[in-house]
Amino acid sequence: MNLPAELPASVRSLEERAARDLALLERVKPARSVPAAVSGGDKWGHGDTAPDNAFTVPNDGNKAGTSGDKSEPRARFALLEERDGQRAPGVYWCDVLRDKEGAITGEAAPVWICSPLKVAAMTRDAQGSAWGRLLVFPDRDGREHRWTMPMRMLAGKGDELRGELLAEGLTITSSGRDRARLTDYIQSERPEVTARCVTRTGWHGDVFVLPRETLGDSETEPVLFQAAALEGVALGQAGTLDGWREQVAMPCAGNSRLVLALSAGFAGPCLGLLGMEGGGFHLRGKTSCGKSTALQLAASLYGSPGYVRTWRTTDNALEGLAGLHSDLLLVLDEIGQLAPKHAGQVAYLLGNGQGKARAARDGSPRALPTWRVLFLSGGEIGLSDLVAQSGEKVRAGQEVRVIDLPADAGAGLGLFEHVPDGMIAGVFSDSLKAAAARHYGHGLPAFLRALVANPAQSRKVLLELRDKITGELVHDDAAGQVRRVAQRFALVAAAGELATAYGLTGWATGEAQRAASACFAAWLDGRGTTGESEPAAMLAQVRAFLSAHGESRFTDWHAGHDAPRTINRAGYRRGSSDGPTYYVEREAFLRELCTGFDPATVAAMLADAGMLEKGGDGRADKKMRLPDNRSARVFVILPTLWGDA
Repeated sequence: MNLPAELPASVRSLEERAARDLALLERVKPARSVPAAVSGGDKWGHGDTAPDNAFTVPNDGNKAGTSGDKSEPRARFALLEERDGQRAPGVYWCDVLRDKEGAITGEAAPVWICSPLKVAAMTRDAQGSAWGRLLVFPDRDGREHRWTMPMRMLAGKGDELRGELLAEGLTITSSGRDRARLTDYIQSERPEVTARCVTRTGWHGDVFVLPRETLGDSETEPVLFQAAALEGVALGQAGTLDGWREQVAMPCAGNSRLVLALSAGFAGPCLGLLGMEGGGFHLRGKTSCGKSTALQLAASLYGSPGYVRTWRTTDNALEGLAGLHSDLLLVLDEIGQLAPKHAGQVAYLLGNGQGKARAARDGSPRALPTWRVLFLSGGEIGLSDLVAQSGEKVRAGQEVRVIDLPADAGAGLGLFEHVPDGMIAGVFSDSLKAAAARHYGHGLPAFLRALVANPAQSRKVLLELRDKITGELVHDDAAGQVRRVAQRFALVAAAGELATAYGLTGWATGEAQRAASACFAAWLDGRGTTGESEPAAMLAQVRAFLSAHGESRFTDWHAGHDAPRTINRAGYRRGSSDGPTYYVEREAFLRELCTGFDPATVAAMLADAGMLEKGGDGRADKKMRLPDNRSARVFVILPTLWGDA
């Protein structure tokens, strides 16, 4: 892929090293290949079928017995990479013929097992386990495939292994007896190169690992992604980078939500580079306002519209998705399809980057799956709505990890602020989605190549940009929660600005930062404060309870014995010119007013705000003689509760 001409020289030097995108293939040599004369067909034998006649396979020079100078045939596998006469390329099983006494009398006709398949490297993780093999093979279109296969797939009959290879385009014999030899072939090969395998995408040192490609150079050994299947990350390419920049990215300028979505696509790989925690943005708004357009445009950096997933999944499946999208952008649509009972867990699951602890068969703990993921979501409702449906309470940590952003930009055009002259918002949206379906999958590789060219310099530039933009978004007195959110917006802005500097977006300098600033302001406006969110939520809950039950469950202090009985009484109320004072009995305060919060924290918040009268002993509750002659401890909530706070 050609990088744009306006890229800096340090980045353009990568173009001259394009072959290093497949650097591993230059370092891993195929195992014992058998040379053969070429008499037609290309290297991979495109269009060939299995053979039906014998051909001569040179032996490798092993001597037989003790007689000295004549080589004796032996049973072995042979790899024929190019057509030999009428013989199709492929892996062959070359058996020997024996007489009744068991002596070798010659070679049997070679048996075709599968199309050409190289076992190019042995792999294992940093702890010396999780062994695997790098398999390299062409499909019938001549396209080369690389799959790092876990050796555990050779256990059993090998049906899962053959199924995956067939799905990737390898041709395998239909003979039940002969196809079973495929696992023998893979296991018997001893390639010269050993590589390190990893089970999640993203940064590993200074290299960036994708399911089918590793970008950058490792100082020690090649690093490969290893998994039982390559499905799950719908990376792909169509069209051109120039077409994507001109028809997808450039028209988004001036539309903050669209620019933010594309910048988030660039920001995904920057999480690991800066060691930041995961999290995401959720575009909330009515149907047909443009949310899906933003998601599809963000996905176009990575692949086709099929890169967009939905929230309709279990938490276990979501763990798997997160692991496959580590240091990438995970795009999820229709949050309304997420089961409410899982909604509260999802924010922590994706943001914390760690799966559930599970036990192995022997009861010992399995290794925890980990990831770093930035996600972009869309839906008609927000995460807090789903959490409320489940009867739980939204935590500040959830709100920080899933940033709920109104999709409507407030310009009367739904998600858009500007559309081309003479074009309505719906037509503009359709044109962008059509362009994203024609040109996709080029933005991510180009951006990654620029980052891995000099990871240290990329990290330095991103860090400086992020901190500078964060300082412009919030003041020093902003709450920690607000600063964390601002920092995520700033990361997205920094990634978008860096991509612009690399010539990938076609935007003017500052466009990504302006979009992030506008979106952050919209989020902050919806939140209502730059302070911590928990005190406001606690105060709102106390006010809501007293507004709903202040008359029905609190007996008038001066009512006397003839007053109607208060059902399910929570305490007493005493009126004054400033408003009512509530004497909330201890159990009601702990169990009802403070549901979902720590009661001591709620009491401290009310006292600090001058809304709670403490006892003489400094306790939050106060011992009093109540109108029914009981001596009890109550929480005295003052009329100042209803003032501004």
